[in-house]
This record gives sequence, structure tokens and C-alpha cells, in this order.
Amino acid sequence: MKNFSPNPKKFLCDVFEGGYGTLEELLEVITWAQLGIHDKPVGLLNVDGYYNSLLSFIDKAVEEGFISPSARHIIVSAPNAKDLMMKMEEYFPRHESVASKLSWEIEQLGCTPKCDISR
Repeated sequence: MKNFSPNPKKFLCDVFEGGYGTLEELLEVITWAQLGIHDKPVGLLNVDGYYNSLLSFIDKAVEEGFISPSARHIIVSAPNAKDLMMKMEEYFPRHESVASKLSWEIEQLGCTPKCDISR
């Protein structure tokens, strides 16, 4: 389940327990940050190490070159809400965005620039 924040300038959404679809949504929001669609952190409340395996998987992907080290910093985690909120407040993007945020916003308004792309 995704719950979009009433204050999108600071935080984008909360992800609650769920299955594959919820995990896909979490990764989608991380991807949006990597692409430059938003510049917010993705916070994981890692109570009792629940997300340790996921974080280890992501760290391995960084080690193997599938994820850039700077993009790894999009995800912040902490074992309690107080520490997580502090980390999210201190967050600043370290990665190079791929897409222009402005072009994404224009596209969402239905004003896509016309271009001819050969496939």
C-alpha cells in the first residue's frame, strides 16, 4: 500500500507491509529519485533488521556495478522512527539525475513535446 504524503515537498510516500506489488512500488519510487523525477530520500524503518536482507542485496548490486554508489544513498534506513526522520531531514541528493524534473512535470500535465523517434 502506498500513502502519498500531504507534504510532498519533504516526503513522497509511506510504504506499508505487503507482497511483490509493494516491493515493486518501493523500487519504483527509488527509481524515480535516481531518474530525477523527485529529489526526496526513500526511508526504510528497519525495525529488528527487517530490511537487512534487502539492503544487503542493494549493497551487493553496488559492489557488482549495477547501482552507482551515489544512487545507493537515495535509500536511508534506521531502526527507529526518530533516527529515520533525522536522516531523512538531513538528506541531500548525491546522485546525477538522468531525467529533467521539469520535463517530467510537463509530461504529467499532458504537454509532451512532439518528437520523431525512429525505432
